[in-house]
Formats: sequence, C-alpha cells, structure tokens
Amino acid sequence: MSQQNTTFTREFDLNSPELAVLISYPHFSEAGYSQRIREMKSLGIQVLMIGNGKSTIGGLSICGKGCVGLVLRARNPEGQIALKIRRVDADRSSMEREADFHRIANSAGVGPRYLGHTENLIMMEFMSGQNIIEWVRTANREQFRKVARSILDQCFLLDRIGLDHGELSRLGRHVIVSDEGQPCIIDFESASTSRKTINVTSAAQSLFLHGVVAVHAKKIYGQVDAESVIASLRKYKSLRSEQSYDQLVSLLAL
Repeated sequence: MSQQNTTFTREFDLNSPELAVLISYPHFSEAGYSQRIREMKSLGIQVLMIGNGKSTIGGLSICGKGCVGLVLRARNPEGQIALKIRRVDADRSSMEREADFHRIANSAGVGPRYLGHTENLIMMEFMSGQNIIEWVRTANREQFRKVARSILDQCFLLDRIGLDHGELSRLGRHVIVSDEGQPCIIDFESASTSRKTINVTSAAQSLFLHGVVAVHAKKIYGQVDAESVIASLRKYKSLRSEQSYDQLVSLLAL
C-alpha cells in the first residue's frame, strides 16, 4: 500500500457524512466510526484530504488501500500528514504492533517518520512521490543506480537491527521515490522481529532479477550476471556481514 504524489482537491471535516465509508471500511458500524473519529481528534487531526489518489472507495479517491488499512492524506496543526486507518475486518485487533515495527525502522533511519498512533490509527510523515514501478519507467541509468543503492542500503540497515519488512519482493507497493530521487520504504504491517531477515535478498532480486522493476532495470542499467548475483546473495544471507554486503553492491556496480 503506497502513499502517492497527487493533487488533492477537497478537504473534508472529520464529521462529513461522505467520509463514513472510509473511516469504517468496509462495513460501517456506528461504534467503530465514532471510535475512530475520537482517535483522530486525539491525534490532532483536523481534516481529511480527498483527491486524485490511486485507490477509489465510494467515489472518494485516497492514497492507498491494503488488507489492514486505508491510507489517507490529512492535516493536523503542524501541516499535512499520512493517516493509516485500520479496516474493521483487518486480521489484527489494533495497530499497536505495526506502530512498534514502524518506530523500530525509524530507529535505523528507514521509513516515513512516525508521528503517533492509537488503537486504530497510525499517523506518519506524508511521502510525496511515485511508486518505484511508475518512477523507473522514466529513470535513466545514473538515477536508477543511486535509487537501487539507497534501497539496498536501507535494507541492510533493517537486516542489521533484525527487522524483516516481509514484503520487499513486491517493491512497487512498498517503495516511493520522491521528486528529488530519494527512495523511501513504507508499510510495515507485515514486518517481524522474530523471523530471519531477508530484506537485502528480497529487494535485490526485485530490483535486478525478477518482476516489473527488474524488467525496466535491464533496459536502462544493463543485464546483470544472474548466477553471480544469486551466489553473492547466498553468501550475504549466510554471513550477514558488512563485507559480504559490500561485495554484493560492488558486483551490482552500485
């Protein structure tokens, strides 16, 4: 689920009836709706912003929709932020664990800045930009090299602190590239500190070997030696050392 660079056209007061379909999604309940409104107010949320997002619910365009929640742009006294609202049918009873993982990622300098959470909400920095699949279609070789290196460096930091993102084999939904060309890993709803980390391995395969991003990478960056990359990834996965990571990025000419 991604936050997108869009031009929002309307601001809605929290009590606007049009927003009920989003605040208590996908099954409206008065109790769930009222609880989420109270939580938004406790976080200082003043308005929700609806516009030309990538997902549409009830005729309302929002930043993103996932299995756990919806992401909307909102405003608090400090400015514009991103707000993740837990779906009423989510496979978890609160956003507590995701908020914890988000803060752990932030401790390594990864992810949008965490700003607060409640039982049903996570408030975070809004990341303006394109998802990496949209971005890579117009990128040049040097731009791709810098973004790929930054993504892998962020993944290495996550590996070092023992936080596995869990979804980095699908970079299109989990990496936003800003207008300044800076990538940001988002969405820690599937993260874990109890399983073995595979952030570097997953992201490297998605960038260079398999999937939509890799297809474009081959056109603008050139074909990598797949067997050598796989061997280097296996070595890194076994050793988890800075040296084995440096050997990987050197092989990828990053």
